[in-house]
Amino acid sequence: MGYIAKMKFAIYARVSTDAQSQYSTEDQIQQCKNFIRSRDGEISAIYKDEAISGSDISRYDYQRLKADAYARKMDAIVVDDLSRIGRDVPEFSSFYREINDLGIILYGVSKGIDTSNQSSKIPLYFKGIMNEVFLDDLKAKIVRGLKGQFLRGYSTGGRIYGYTTKQILDPSGAQDKFSRPKRLGCEILVNQKEAKIVKKIFEMKHSGLGLRSISKVLNGDRIPSPHAGCGTRSGLWSSTTIRGILKNKRYIGAWEYNKTRWIKKRVLGKRRSLPNPKDQWESLTAEKLRIVSDDLFYAVNGNIKSRKRNSVGCKKYLLSGLLKCGECGASMIVINSGRYSCYLCTAARTIGPEACSNKQRISRRAIESAFLTEIQKTLLDKDILARLVDVVNQKLDAQLGSVSIDIGVLQKRRNELESRIEKLLDGLETNTPIHSIQDRLRQREMELEKVKNDLARARNSALSPEKVNVDWVQQKVFRLKSLINDHKNNIHLLRNELRNLIPDRLMVSKETINGAVQHTISGNLNPFSLVAETNQYLSKIAVQGLEPLLHFSIPIEGTWPESFETSKKTG
Repeated sequence: MGYIAKMKFAIYARVSTDAQSQYSTEDQIQQCKNFIRSRDGEISAIYKDEAISGSDISRYDYQRLKADAYARKMDAIVVDDLSRIGRDVPEFSSFYREINDLGIILYGVSKGIDTSNQSSKIPLYFKGIMNEVFLDDLKAKIVRGLKGQFLRGYSTGGRIYGYTTKQILDPSGAQDKFSRPKRLGCEILVNQKEAKIVKKIFEMKHSGLGLRSISKVLNGDRIPSPHAGCGTRSGLWSSTTIRGILKNKRYIGAWEYNKTRWIKKRVLGKRRSLPNPKDQWESLTAEKLRIVSDDLFYAVNGNIKSRKRNSVGCKKYLLSGLLKCGECGASMIVINSGRYSCYLCTAARTIGPEACSNKQRISRRAIESAFLTEIQKTLLDKDILARLVDVVNQKLDAQLGSVSIDIGVLQKRRNELESRIEKLLDGLETNTPIHSIQDRLRQREMELEKVKNDLARARNSALSPEKVNVDWVQQKVFRLKSLINDHKNNIHLLRNELRNLIPDRLMVSKETINGAVQHTISGNLNPFSLVAETNQYLSKIAVQGLEPLLHFSIPIEGTWPESFETSKKTG
């Protein structure tokens, strides 16, 4: 009898909030360890995420678990309950399909889920749906609870400049489930020190000062902004912050709730807001929270020009969101349009020299043209293509090497195991003691499942190229070249390709050479992402993010003087 290698089990545990017992992840891990011990397996790794919602698919250890699964570092994944994987049905279904294709078994200890058994699919998907329904129900309860707090005049969360909060405890002395004094809510109070600043902002605007002039005065007086302490430039006022204060009706005692809802993007975990229907809004008049008069508020807002929002937003421009200032690290934004469209540091524009002194305007056409020209030249370079071929082949060898066993050998071993299992099952129908057969039967079934999965992977790998050459890679890169040549008609497609190609943002910096200022754009490229569609294994690796393969630095021609009016006159 040959040696049977022990199955490698990975454990994953998660808790949603800091309020939950920190022992709960350890409790989950212990339950999983007991399960693995009963299967005579070995633990390959333990992954856990603390205080992270199951709807957030960007969880660090969850992504690490997936990456290790794609690298075949485990034979099975064990969780105390399937809800620990997540409460998002599409993500959960995708996760299950992916690990199933890789031949990895998923066990849910508390509910007895075992995906090596086909009959587990129904409770598996049903449990995933129930987990998402639970999350939706929880969200609805939270919204109802916050609505009640709002109508009672209590805070619904979040800090508003000019106000502070005070905890209101239950006068009966009751305690919550954590043995702390029970809190009825947080009363909203006017912060007199900040209220003076709010009044000053309204008065300065009413006297004729512009938004940037107001922020310059406040920064000159070293008054901390509402976002002080939240970042390197958070203590400085900007025109955007001033505009937000001047448009806020809370300062005249008109409070509203549930105007917007937040949704989370599945891939990056970032949130964005969407407006709720007006019939779901709640409003409340709180005269005691008034800071400015109606006359001053509406007089000021009548003079504020409304911003025209393009329905496409920043997606209109090719490099929006990809460029950052080399002096302060802030994003570069596009201002103006047509002939004089240019990129400018957003910190220098909205905050002023206190945040960044780089007021140089760089022609949008010049920087985009220089970048696209360099990209095409770099990616079609013979040496770089040869290097890319080597990287792709290395990844293919690493991912497909573990399933390079001859398909015929695997089929023969599968048939042999199925025959042995049949004999063991026949033994159960005789007078043979059950305990002498159970262990051998369990081991044979586990080995059979592993052989079946390896056989499926071997068959899949046979459909993918074992090696690639320069011509094959060049065809993949040519797709990007075609988009670049016709980028005016395919700007959104090209933007998506560039975001896969560029792992980090691009730096726009300047230096003085012989008394003349020269700007450059530099950054890293990962062209592996362009050819990652070779097969499912390569595409999964690309998602996890490789080290950049290339670095580039391009000089930019077409910078304009700091004053747009001057540049316009000079053409």
